[in-house]
Amino acid sequence: MKTVVLAASRYSLIFTAVAALSVAYPASVQAVTATYKYTGNPFTFVTGVYTTSDFVTVMLTLASPLAPNMPLSTITPTAFTFSDGVQTITNLTSSGTNLQVATGAAGQITIWNLQVVVQFSGSIATFSQSDFGTGTGGFGLNFGEPGTWTTVADTGSTLSLMTLTFMALGLAARQFKRAAT
Repeated sequence: MKTVVLAASRYSLIFTAVAALSVAYPASVQAVTATYKYTGNPFTFVTGVYTTSDFVTVMLTLASPLAPNMPLSTITPTAFTFSDGVQTITNLTSSGTNLQVATGAAGQITIWNLQVVVQFSGSIATFSQSDFGTGTGGFGLNFGEPGTWTTVADTGSTLSLMTLTFMALGLAARQFKRAAT
């Protein structure tokens, strides 16, 4: 009987902790990251290994969403990935960047000047009116037909809270199983 009461008090403590974390956790994740995705149009002029099926894509993850009506400003993403169909350059492989954007009334990217470089290897750039990829095997260019920007939904906060809850419930189930034996 003493074991059952002890087990019940453990569950009470665990569920109280889960409830407290569930209430406190959302307040700590109010600064939600924002991810912006650019999809360019296919290159119209190519040489070497580049084809007219290749195009520039960009993923920028920022610590918070961009402000509305922001003038052209340098940004510092927490992570980025640029691809031109031939090469991919990330924040972990880049040796240099020039990342500037301006936003409209809803915080959407309206003007951009983004370039990443890997020393002696190549670069990928997208500007408001052109996309460009160059490497040791040639280059691809699209001029006058800019691509589109979208915002990628952030699910990190929800997933973190769900993971925390499932971990706590797993611990409770483990304690319950021990108490029953």
